[in-house]
Amino acid sequence: MNLITPIILIIISIATFFGYIDPNYRGNDRQSIQSLIAEENEYQIALNNTAEIRSRRDSLVDIRSQINPDDLEKLEKLLPDNIDNIKLVIDMNKIAENHSLTLKNIKLDTKAKEDPQKIGQEYGKYGVVGLSFSVNSSYNNFQGFLKDLEKSLRLVEITDLSVTGNDTGIYDFSVGLKTYWLK
Repeated sequence: MNLITPIILIIISIATFFGYIDPNYRGNDRQSIQSLIAEENEYQIALNNTAEIRSRRDSLVDIRSQINPDDLEKLEKLLPDNIDNIKLVIDMNKIAENHSLTLKNIKLDTKAKEDPQKIGQEYGKYGVVGLSFSVNSSYNNFQGFLKDLEKSLRLVEITDLSVTGNDTGIYDFSVGLKTYWLK
């Protein structure tokens, strides 16, 4: 009797190991110990990456805080991080008003065609907005308008320009341009 009890306990232990513990440790289901350990390692890696991203963000915030606020405002005007169609039209109208011009037939194209030769991930970092308008002016006055447009902080690219002349010296100019913004 003294010999039978230890043998029975050993058999129960072996059966428990192979019947329950080993399958749960190596099992294919999600709740196996090995899969939980692997999942914990993935979470630990993600946590470490988060700490690195947080420290990088803090260093970039420090660098940004060192930039002169006036310069930062100029940078944001040069290449804004969102597109404000109304502000774009107002900016163009202010430049035109400096030369006593009135913008007419204003059309916005928020789906301006992008250059098909530019391919890849880098091209997707900015958006393009098209703007077209017409003005009536003398050539010299319109030339001054274009110079002020060139000197403005907003990044613009003139894509279309057409001139219709007449005998009075006042020409009809139609202008198409593109401006850019960060996505």
